[in-house]
Amino acid sequence: MATNSRIQDQKVETYARTLLEAAKAEGREKSDLRALQGLAFVLGEVSDTLKVMLEEGDESLLPEIAERYSDLFHAETDVIAVDVTTAIPLDDELRDEVTEFLQLEYDKPVYVVEHVDPSIIGGIIFNARGERRDASVRTQLENARRVLKEKGGE
Repeated sequence: MATNSRIQDQKVETYARTLLEAAKAEGREKSDLRALQGLAFVLGEVSDTLKVMLEEGDESLLPEIAERYSDLFHAETDVIAVDVTTAIPLDDELRDEVTEFLQLEYDKPVYVVEHVDPSIIGGIIFNARGERRDASVRTQLENARRVLKEKGGE
């Protein structure tokens, strides 16, 4: 029995190190850790479906499947999850304004998932139901730069 336990421990170590090294190579250690911890609790039909996908060589379809799953899920629920990215954390007043705007926009209750990304400089980015609306200062500056470059090339 001790041999089986040792073999299992070796497998666990090998898989964990392999995943960590792959994540390091892509600079995704933290995000992959969160994803792996989430997957650790996936049970039943999800793990069975993933197994079949791997056996069929369909793992490249996973991002599209996740997107479609999100679309189907949101079409069947009354609450829409909206990722909101800002350069600084939202205060209570702005959070309420954003939530009210999004509820009017989607004509449904929304659940706001807040993210802070100082690199957007200012403004806001919304992601919901596979749709992205980018009103960040960084994107506006990039668009202005592109237009000026195109006009300069004429």
